[in-house]
Amino acid sequence: MKKYFVILILFSGCKQKVKYFTNEEKIYSLQLDSIKQTITQGDIVFRGGTDIESDIIREFSKTDKLFSHCGIVVKKDSSLKVVHILGGYTNTSGSILYQPIDSFLSYPNNESAGVYATNLLPPQINKLNYFLDSLSKADVRFDIKFNLFTKNKLYCTELVIDAFSYAKNDTTIFKPTTYNLANTKYFFLANKKNDFLFYPIDVFQHNNLFIEKRKWYFPNYSKN
Repeated sequence: MKKYFVILILFSGCKQKVKYFTNEEKIYSLQLDSIKQTITQGDIVFRGGTDIESDIIREFSKTDKLFSHCGIVVKKDSSLKVVHILGGYTNTSGSILYQPIDSFLSYPNNESAGVYATNLLPPQINKLNYFLDSLSKADVRFDIKFNLFTKNKLYCTELVIDAFSYAKNDTTIFKPTTYNLANTKYFFLANKKNDFLFYPIDVFQHNNLFIEKRKWYFPNYSKN
């Protein structure tokens, strides 16, 4: 049986309202506080989702299958937000999102998180913000076909890579991985003669331009 922590008591006349948090929720809350203390502008934030879409994305990572989605930390409206792009039932419009870290790493929809430093200089941070803002104003949407050659439509790693490359003024930093999609079950992917070009999530974990700050394994984490 799970233990419960009473963490908030509100009094209304002679009545009191008590809010309970499970052990898991308490641990997650502490982890979220740690993440908030860790992130800075320009960092890349990763999450490992618990839905079927996240499992599909993990399959394309060759070495590190912990994460399934990512975004960039920027300062927006006087607070740090994670800018990212995705589709599906969580964002049916497919538009670029600026979310607080609490929303981006919602629990129990996610089971892991990671923060990587990019060490961008202040002028590069400005360029990064300009690029992301311009994409948002241009109404760029999520690319359900994951096609690298349609820049009016992007997916999460593509967005991060394009933004980082623009900030660094270097488009040669990342190379996409080629996958053979012969007899694939992922019929929705854009490919030519079975060759599918894709930026997997783990492209960041093994690039010396990025420094791992920390990883977090939430209470619901289960190693696949």
